[in-house]
Amino acid sequence: MGIGKRSKAKGPEDPVRALRQAEERLRTMLELSSDWYWEQDENCLFTQATGTSTEQMGVITQQYVGTARWDHGGIPVGDDGSWDKHKAVLKARQPFANFIFKRPNPEGGWSYISVTGKPVFDEQERFQGYRGTARDITEQKRAEEALRQSEARFRSLTRLSSDLYWEQDDHYRFTSFAGTGSERVTNVRGFNFVGKKHWELDYLNMSAVEWSAHMAILDARQPFHDLELCRLDESGKKIWIGVSGEPMFDETGVFKGYRGVGKDISARKQAEERIQYLAHHDGLTALPNRTLFSELLSLAIRQSKRYGHKFAVLFIDLDRFKLINDTLGHDAGDVLLREVSRRLTETLRSSDVMARLGGDEFVVMVHEVGAPQQVEAVARKIMAAVIKPITIQGQECRVTASIGISMYPADADDEQSLMKNADTAMYCAKEEGKNTFRFYTGGMSAHSFERLAMESSLRRAFEREEFHLHYQAKLNRKSGAITGVEVLLRWSHPELGLVSPTQFIPIMEESGLIVPVGRWALGTACAQNVAWQRLGLPPVTVAVNLSARQFFDQNLLQDIADALEESGLAPELLEFELTETMVMKNAERAATVLAAMKKLGVRLTIDDFGIGFASLANLKRFSVDTMKVDRSFIRDLSQDSEDRAITQAIVTMGKSLQLNVVVEGVETEEQMTFLQSGACDEMQGFYFSHPIESDQFAELLRRNAASQLTAISSGRA
Repeated sequence: MGIGKRSKAKGPEDPVRALRQAEERLRTMLELSSDWYWEQDENCLFTQATGTSTEQMGVITQQYVGTARWDHGGIPVGDDGSWDKHKAVLKARQPFANFIFKRPNPEGGWSYISVTGKPVFDEQERFQGYRGTARDITEQKRAEEALRQSEARFRSLTRLSSDLYWEQDDHYRFTSFAGTGSERVTNVRGFNFVGKKHWELDYLNMSAVEWSAHMAILDARQPFHDLELCRLDESGKKIWIGVSGEPMFDETGVFKGYRGVGKDISARKQAEERIQYLAHHDGLTALPNRTLFSELLSLAIRQSKRYGHKFAVLFIDLDRFKLINDTLGHDAGDVLLREVSRRLTETLRSSDVMARLGGDEFVVMVHEVGAPQQVEAVARKIMAAVIKPITIQGQECRVTASIGISMYPADADDEQSLMKNADTAMYCAKEEGKNTFRFYTGGMSAHSFERLAMESSLRRAFEREEFHLHYQAKLNRKSGAITGVEVLLRWSHPELGLVSPTQFIPIMEESGLIVPVGRWALGTACAQNVAWQRLGLPPVTVAVNLSARQFFDQNLLQDIADALEESGLAPELLEFELTETMVMKNAERAATVLAAMKKLGVRLTIDDFGIGFASLANLKRFSVDTMKVDRSFIRDLSQDSEDRAITQAIVTMGKSLQLNVVVEGVETEEQMTFLQSGACDEMQGFYFSHPIESDQFAELLRRNAASQLTAISSGRA
């Protein structure tokens, strides 16, 4: 054994001191704790309540001594606010834990107390009372209530929202769906989305490559937005859903899965599909339109070049369609076009392609033809289908078809040339009597090419604002004052220059372009007349020519009324020139239209009088204001006595009907001299003024007005 000091033996511990130390430790613990300590006697009346938290609550502990827990206005949380159940526990001398009640606080609200206690017995197991701890849990209850309300709001919003809310676990499996938006998306009988991954739900629009790209985003724990997915609902209809999501992490940063929202975007996708369909199909007949046919033709050319196939393009134009459309109206024309489309669709093979290019023009692509005879057979079937009668508005109508054919690759090997050649062949078929077909040949007349180019250019000219107006003055025979002006349409082609009206007006009339262009010319002329007056120039009558197509257009009267209203032009300063041939073509209808025009307050002129079939009776019946003598009668006045006699007779006849008589085509001094000695009212022609632009006419009118003033002043002097 080692040598060392012997420790002094420790005597018995002082019990009083030990008790004081224990009490000190308890006080320290209570001071540091958020709980407080309490004791009750055998009647469950407080004998002690100790703890700093009681002071923080504003509780005076001495007020509790000698009272029971239910004596201070407290209300148990749960148990229907009754103390009976808690009293029963105490009566049975049972311990209790986390018994919660609320009591009024000085601020006028409620404080929440959580109490834990156990019974106390002496050595003889006699009940002495209760002791335990209590804790103020007001902040905890407030937090729980705020969380409860937040969750309730979230549940309410998800129920009311048209979107859906979803969550996935860390393996990307769905764990929940919420929101009314989920009802249709997940409405598949016998199928449960929970536990499934996105790529296990049979979406129609996602390929393996696209899913791999999406999974890479998920594995990188990145958010994603507007992933568009398509699947079928229970009825077999397409459902489109747009999905966005973000990763979830716990407080330690561990990945827990994804959550996000989804929206049923089926209506938007259907609208997009409809827009796409309308962009490639004709709205009237549902046939492919020019755009889609162009794409299909380009595809056919590529495939035919690769595999050595042949095909044909048939350009179809309906003969007499415009007559039916003008006579019975546009609704009748639409019925006819739909019926023709149906017949042609039934006539062709399913492998052939038919499109409507616009108006009464169709085009057909016949695939895999070996010889022209096969295409000829198709053309004859088309003609036979079209010519069958169609009953529209109780009337039996018939149209025929003129067809032009170009062959690939014999006639052309590119889209533009194939279409152009078929169109050229179609015009040849029309020129050779209509209701027939022609194959394209390189020797077809240059006239067909010019006409083709002309019509194609005319279709674009209006959109490109290539049309403009010129103005030719009409002068009073006696005074020489400018009293009116005729509006003349001009076309400045970007390549051909100024195109003669005799070249393009008939084509516009046949194609129907004359109607929108004429409407524009009418509005422009009225506005220009008002503009001249605002410059201080004297008012003149502006004369606008009407073609047969315009005259019988059902919107003519409205167009006139609109032009007058929008420009502010006085109706009596607007005049319309119509040829007698046009009016006599359908005298009954013409009389009705002319009477309606007169009610609008405008003036009417019969143009080119003397070369048609008008009678004096019809002139009176039509209530025209002016008769315009055709230029052909005064061309040779100086050499031809017969022309002089005819001209004088026509003028005399017009005056006898109390009409204003205008002689046009005055180009020489001899012609003017002869007319001045006669009885006509106004003269018009190159001798006075060529057709000129609006600003030039304004200057001409200004000079003429000034000369009239000078003449008047001289006469007075």
